[in-house]
Amino acid sequence: MPSTNYLNTLRVLLVVLCLCLCVFSGPARGEETDDTLDLFNGWQEQASTASRAPKPLSQTAENITVITRPEIEALNAHTLADVLDTVPGIQLEHVGSVGNVALVHVQSSSVQHVLVLVDGVPINNADNFSDVSLVPVQIIERIEIVKGAASSSWGQALGGVINVITKSPDPERTLGGSVTASIGERTTADTRAEVSGTTGRLGYYLSGWYLGTNGFTPHTAISSNGLYTKLTWNLPDQGQIWSTFKYDRADRGTFWYPAGDNKEDKSFHYLDATLGMRKQVTSQLELELLGHHTFRKYFTTDNNITDNAIQYIINGWEQSSGGSAKLVWRGSDNLLVAGGDYEHFELKNNYAYVPVDTLDRIVDRWGVYLNDTATFGPVSVSPGVRFDRTVSNGDQFSASLGAVWRITDTTLARAYTARGYSLPSLTLDLPSEKVWTTQIGFESTAVPYLWLKCTLFRNELWDVQSDPGSNRHVALGSELEARTVPVFNTSLGAGWTYTDTHRTSNGTHVNLPAATQTVQLALRYDDHTYRGDLTGRHIWWDSNVEPDFNGRYYGLVWDLHLGATLLKRENNSLELFFSGHNLFNNSQYWVDVFPNTGRWFEGGMKVRF
Repeated sequence: MPSTNYLNTLRVLLVVLCLCLCVFSGPARGEETDDTLDLFNGWQEQASTASRAPKPLSQTAENITVITRPEIEALNAHTLADVLDTVPGIQLEHVGSVGNVALVHVQSSSVQHVLVLVDGVPINNADNFSDVSLVPVQIIERIEIVKGAASSSWGQALGGVINVITKSPDPERTLGGSVTASIGERTTADTRAEVSGTTGRLGYYLSGWYLGTNGFTPHTAISSNGLYTKLTWNLPDQGQIWSTFKYDRADRGTFWYPAGDNKEDKSFHYLDATLGMRKQVTSQLELELLGHHTFRKYFTTDNNITDNAIQYIINGWEQSSGGSAKLVWRGSDNLLVAGGDYEHFELKNNYAYVPVDTLDRIVDRWGVYLNDTATFGPVSVSPGVRFDRTVSNGDQFSASLGAVWRITDTTLARAYTARGYSLPSLTLDLPSEKVWTTQIGFESTAVPYLWLKCTLFRNELWDVQSDPGSNRHVALGSELEARTVPVFNTSLGAGWTYTDTHRTSNGTHVNLPAATQTVQLALRYDDHTYRGDLTGRHIWWDSNVEPDFNGRYYGLVWDLHLGATLLKRENNSLELFFSGHNLFNNSQYWVDVFPNTGRWFEGGMKVRF
């Protein structure tokens, strides 16, 4: 690894270069091109996750990344985890192969600090873990990611929010859909089907899938399937009622440790259902009501590898029921959102393999929030507050304040500060972890054909569960992103994230199983008939965690995704695709118990009708 002085110097130079390009490169602009204008117009894209109501990204102070449906399709991905692997500032720990457990970090935050939503409903379990590998890509329309505390809108979201927005019924057709099938090494198979349409006021979207593999590392085979439905009913006067239902089942091999003569298998049954209504009360005021119910049943067995004798069995379930209500008021230069959330949570277990305070718990939680976005010429200011009564972990107050300054037509600056929190597992009687985050950043298309984004952040944490004897932790970091517009149908992308965490009491480095540096590279080609994506990523996990963990960080993990659309006829087409994963068979993991998957290949076809 390069020396610390070299890394610090490189970091400073890159940040200074980014800031200079963002602020001072306006005069270098030549004739405007359509591609450059299209890149800038992305700022006017609506994102709803930060404020819980859609507003342009050019008025959003938080560090947000939006991934669209075409970008997802270009990756030949199977699950949400595969997509997140390509996002700058996101780091994943994979437990085995495709479809298996993946632990999500946002800018090196703890896994339990990240709130994952599907259409605004949390999928985090009682341990605050979100199983992103159980979200199939075919139901996803877009993904919005907030990097940094978002508790003033969502409650326990210390590290960030990942909001998956699912597909809606096709409003233009009575019946349409697609069928996809792929096969790869180690009997890896992914089959999916979806149909969508609208008849009168009724809209429908239905999707079913199967994903399975024998695994590419020892004891990581999976078999999973699921079903997702969305129904909508358009009301008179710009209103809508909708409902969703999602069922997942998965059997996974998740652990193989010959030195400890231990292997683990997990089985899951997940059910999620929602019912919502959106109504335009006046031309400026909108009311939204949403109810949800979630049931999760899990069965875990740990056995000896040598004789298959049972070490322990965990048989448990959890369920939550709740609802939310919000009012959205839109003025000419103002967006005001007020609302509340309620959740009834029940947890029951027969055993825990680590010490806990309780195996069973019932809690009723509620929270209320208010946030605003006021625009004054080129400046938008966004204050927000939220109060939560968690019952199990005391009352929580969260606040945020952000500002966006559109310096020129091609450059804007952002600043954001917020207090947030994250709750521990429901089985533990511990205080909530808190954070105070501060971010500043620039975003610019002033350089022709190039989009640049730079963010500096400081996260101060206290009541840290993983380091109870310490004072506070301070994480200092930077994030750089760059993309080019397509030239001859070809574009480039790059991202770099650096985080350094130390204790305030004595300045010592915090040895966390989290990434200190992440590099993302991408080369893309798309002429609407043939496409290709070459992506590379390197994650330098904290090398000081534990030398005995035998972490490996060799080179970049390169993936190649190819596709060709054939027999295109209006709404009908046949597409062939191929993917090569970890082309150079590089190793990249922080503990040798969970090595990354080596080189493997797969291919398939997709029929749209």
